[in-house]
Amino acid sequence: MNTGRRPVAEETEHWYVDKSNGVRRSFRPKADEAVVTFAVDVAGAPDEALSRVVRAAPVRSVSRGANLSRGFAAVYVVSGQRATAVPDVANALPVMLDADGLPRYFLPDELTVQFRDDVDPASAERVIRQRGSEIVIRQRTPGYYTVSVPAGQGLFATIRGFADQPEVAFAEPSEAGFNDALPYLPDDADFPQLWGMRNTGQSVNGTAGTPGVDIDATTAWDLHRGDPDVIVTVIDTGADLDHPDLQANLLPRGTEDWDFADSGDPSPDDSDVHGTHVAGTAAAVDNVTGVIGVAPRCRVMPLRVDLRAGMNQNRADAINYVRQQATANPSRRYVVNCSWRTSGDHAGVRTAITNAVAANVVVVFAAGNANVNTDVTPQYPGVYPQVIAVAALDQQGLKASFSNFGGNVDVCAPGVNIFSSMPDDTHGFLDGTSMAAPHVTGLAALVWSAAPNLTNAQVRQIIEDTCDDVDALNPGFPRQLGRGRINAFRAVQLAQFIAGYIPSVPALL
Repeated sequence: MNTGRRPVAEETEHWYVDKSNGVRRSFRPKADEAVVTFAVDVAGAPDEALSRVVRAAPVRSVSRGANLSRGFAAVYVVSGQRATAVPDVANALPVMLDADGLPRYFLPDELTVQFRDDVDPASAERVIRQRGSEIVIRQRTPGYYTVSVPAGQGLFATIRGFADQPEVAFAEPSEAGFNDALPYLPDDADFPQLWGMRNTGQSVNGTAGTPGVDIDATTAWDLHRGDPDVIVTVIDTGADLDHPDLQANLLPRGTEDWDFADSGDPSPDDSDVHGTHVAGTAAAVDNVTGVIGVAPRCRVMPLRVDLRAGMNQNRADAINYVRQQATANPSRRYVVNCSWRTSGDHAGVRTAITNAVAANVVVVFAAGNANVNTDVTPQYPGVYPQVIAVAALDQQGLKASFSNFGGNVDVCAPGVNIFSSMPDDTHGFLDGTSMAAPHVTGLAALVWSAAPNLTNAQVRQIIEDTCDDVDALNPGFPRQLGRGRINAFRAVQLAQFIAGYIPSVPALL
């Protein structure tokens, strides 16, 4: 396959005639999303190129996805700005909206051409050369080619030129499809209540949602559902150890003391409802009852702390314990969820977080529920740069009325009307950034399950680089809700691309 990318021209006329049926296809460009192709000299390390691209102005993040082997990605861009200014980008084309208002992801420097059945390969390839194009792929269908846009020409003009040739049956853009699989839908009885996993606009707790405002969990589960050697550590009020949505996923405790609340009981049985609810969102079991977590095949290690009148140093102990476990069990990966705050900068907690992250642990914190800008009024520990700080969104994709915001926020996730497990085998709704954070914790576990050789920094970067932009829905909070709403499908997909890993069929069963 010839993957060389030559600079092509920008165009103002985005149309061609579909020669197969005579219909004129017209498009209008989106201002904030584009398809970019990578320069040929980055072909040996496309993952590094993608990382550089999504962190360079004017690119904001990956949008629908990326195909590193083919050298392209769909990305969000600052509205009205061009992605071609990024050094690793060979060419860029705005995502096109068709007559039905549907986004179309055309590669800027490729098109496909189908020749008539009576045209032999030599004649077909002579026409391709005469038009100034090169063959990128000889498709398996006879007479069907993916070809390059000639240097200095535009995609749509090239399509029109090929369509004018009598030998050509039709020509059209080389188009990528993202997230097109029919999603896995779990049979957990209360799954329809989990709008954060899959939002079809259904009414949840009396509120109707906006379709698509979710973390795209169901399509992520088609790729991976978790690995038991990835440990979701919930430092909270404990967990209901007998809850049918949690019991099968609990990490065996043995003789370890998982109580950091000075209760005298080494078992971390829930002293409240908070920890059980958080654990369920992150990693509830995929079964026929109750709910399902973001990472339903990962194991849960609940560490109980006192969140009503507890000591910060005990919370530091719990984080330090995770670091010790990570060091002692190098074949495992640990993600920590902390849906709580401290009243200020606490050296013990801060040092514990720093040391845990240095030991390859991912640490996630809720951004807080005071509706304040944490750049002005910091809420600890969420403002520490070592943690992933999570803001909350509602069912319409808007910042939750209570959620903190600011430059210290890294990502956002569903946090209103969140249905999850509660003690005594029950379930219920809670609101808060406490409920948003375990969506991110579960996603970190899912990403690590799909690609266990990643570092914690890479896991974090993947989560941030694959977010859905939410600024357009939240114009009052520009760049203050982190990189956007997490997208589980794109994060897991990108992790697998980077790891060079394609899951086997049994992994999906």
